[in-house]
Amino acid sequence: MRVLTADDWLRAWEHSQTLPPPLRPCALLAPLMEDGQAAAERLPLGRRDSQLLALHGALFGSRLDATTHCPSCGERLELSLDCHALRLDAPALDESTLSVEWQGRSFRYRLPDSRDLAALTQAGDVEQARTLLLRRCVDGEMPEAPPAELQALLAQAMAEADPQAATELSLDCPACARQWDELFDIGVYLDEALGHWAERLLDQVHLLAQAYGWSEAHILALSPARRARYLARVLA
Repeated sequence: MRVLTADDWLRAWEHSQTLPPPLRPCALLAPLMEDGQAAAERLPLGRRDSQLLALHGALFGSRLDATTHCPSCGERLELSLDCHALRLDAPALDESTLSVEWQGRSFRYRLPDSRDLAALTQAGDVEQARTLLLRRCVDGEMPEAPPAELQALLAQAMAEADPQAATELSLDCPACARQWDELFDIGVYLDEALGHWAERLLDQVHLLAQAYGWSEAHILALSPARRARYLARVLA
């Protein structure tokens, strides 16, 4: 497998910024996949997020620092998460067996992927989004207005088949003792982390190019350790 360079990751992050938000995480995985962006977009969401957690660990380490606010009193909470702890064991998946039974009928389905999330941005409200997702993921004819019972059966089956698709954090407020669950989106987190890294790297390129007259390609080809040593001399 080809070793990815700093320039490769810069290009991947730059490309991600040209895409709709639901597809940006796929651009970050694309360099690691044989079929690139298309293969990443077809990954079930939980499989995608598991790989994103592993990628964060490889690029930046396993620690994830984040903040949130209590929905009751507004207290700011600082969170220290771990990529390895957040990764869930995914059950073996045979897509040909994914189905639920309801009122004597069998509804086969596939697991939602990033393309489905991108399509849902066109929905007017949550109910429309839920119906659109079912129509995209369930084979065959669906009722015009899928009954709540059928929706619940499909949602439960999808969650059990792909548990990483929704990473929920159980939080407690130290100020007011409020307890709640909050979704954690590793795709957004990693995209922001790479963005901060890219800006820092471009600042380094700018300083070294000014000091030595080197090209961007020359500077990016340096190892991080050697680049840091040259920067120390420029900033001394």
